[in-house]
Amino acid sequence: MAATPKSSTKPKSTTAKPKRVRKVATPADVKLALEKARKKVQALERKAFAVELTALIKEKNIASAIAVIKANVKGVSDIAILDAIATAAGMKRMEITQAAPKPRKTK
Repeated sequence: MAATPKSSTKPKSTTAKPKRVRKVATPADVKLALEKARKKVQALERKAFAVELTALIKEKNIASAIAVIKANVKGVSDIAILDAIATAAGMKRMEITQAAPKPRKTK
């Protein structure tokens, strides 16, 4: 005689999982999602612009030009150099300030 496979002894669950009801998006929900998406796009555009600008500055060797200016003009501050560059580039109403260094935490 052929052996028949034994059936599982576990009883099947008679309680079904409750079905989740899909939420219908309200106009307010859609507007909120749209605003979040716009903020993400703005942040991504800012980052792309910063990366592009950094690459352009490295390509044009602006940092080395500032180092040459510092070497040739004794006692010139970074703010004075940036102010002179802004003036030479025709940027009006430019205000350049330098923040005080942050103090370190004491141990």
